[in-house]
Amino acid sequence: MSGEKTVSEEAIPLAAPSEDDVNTTPPNPPAKDTKTGWSMPEPVFRKTSGYLPQGYADKFDQTPVPLKNGDSESTAEMPAPEIGPQPEIDSSETPKVSTASVQTAPKKSSTAKVVFMVLGVIFALGLVALFIAVVYFLFLMPKPEDTF
Repeated sequence: MSGEKTVSEEAIPLAAPSEDDVNTTPPNPPAKDTKTGWSMPEPVFRKTSGYLPQGYADKFDQTPVPLKNGDSESTAEMPAPEIGPQPEIDSSETPKVSTASVQTAPKKSSTAKVVFMVLGVIFALGLVALFIAVVYFLFLMPKPEDTF
């Protein structure tokens, strides 16, 4: 055991690192810009007493503004609006529905649907065939050999 080193012994450095190895970052730049002479001003923290400046109360009117609905600031305290008299509705009469004005719509024939469906399918197949023909002529058609 005297010649063997354990893992914890290998991780511990035997000597402190040199000063050059520790200071690898450059120093901070100077506080003032030497070209323009400008530097950021220091912040100013001010404290106030919490009171208005002297003469402020005399300069501006401090009376509260009256509300339009009276002195109440909350809408929950407002009185309910007055409701005027309502006409009486007689519920004993039932509305009369005239059945003469109701007409049934004429039944449309399904022949037109079938004709347009067939024409649509034929048109779609024509577009697919046109697309395949364009692809064939542009990309897949063998080049003719010169006979001259």
